[in-house]
Amino acid sequence: MVRKEALSWWRMHLEDDPIRRPAAQIKSLIDGLERFLALEPRSRVLDLGCGSGRRTLELARRGHRVLGVDYDERALALARAAAKAEKLNVHFLKAQASAISYRGELDAVVSLDGAFGQSSGDREDLRCLEAVRRALKPGGKFLADAINREWLLRHFEPNFWERAEEGGAAVALDRISFDFEKGRLDNHRTIVHADGKRTPAFLSVRLYALTEMKAQLSRAGLIYRQCWGGFDGSAYGMDSPRLVVLAERGREEKPAKRDEDEGLPKALRIKGRRNR
Repeated sequence: MVRKEALSWWRMHLEDDPIRRPAAQIKSLIDGLERFLALEPRSRVLDLGCGSGRRTLELARRGHRVLGVDYDERALALARAAAKAEKLNVHFLKAQASAISYRGELDAVVSLDGAFGQSSGDREDLRCLEAVRRALKPGGKFLADAINREWLLRHFEPNFWERAEEGGAAVALDRISFDFEKGRLDNHRTIVHADGKRTPAFLSVRLYALTEMKAQLSRAGLIYRQCWGGFDGSAYGMDSPRLVVLAERGREEKPAKRDEDEGLPKALRIKGRRNR
């Protein structure tokens, strides 16, 4: 038997379901995002893992200059069509999160609804954060929103259910588990098509504890600033379903030139061997 609670947390947090995410909820999320980032009018914002672009479009409606990045071409097609219908000045790009090529140009980068952590592993996540740091202006901000791992582990149980895919032409069979060794929430999915053909898929997201996330940000050269338990500004804790983390690229000065022999014992300098 599928527990209603188990079904709801997965669909609420990891699926871009328009029925569960009404327009008012999206607007409320962006209200909080603007407060946390202290966005100025016409800020340059990159939405990393934008999906079908619902948050990206709301940022554009508010006058920000926005780019949505995702690797799902079908989702990007929906986003572009919605932007065209509203005549919004917003762009969408198909790319891996770690491959964004901006250099010191963006006021903010956001990664929402658990988009950060869906790469192949921690090293790839680190490369993504390094790309974010390069893309931000000095003083630019990064905001990541994900499931609170501490909350999830108190409520989680493995579960299985089936549901109709978009249009009802196929059925998705989802088997959810948590890999404690890797810290990943895994969904082994099978799509059963109308003709009986089965297509396997594997969806996985790395859930970082706050201390792990802070360590990753530090490795990437980003400065951790604050966290919340939701976009309403509530405090983060074990009872908050979300973890919203704010970090910043430092306002760097040009580093002083460093002597490559600095700190080495005198006998080991230059030639790298002790004098006889």
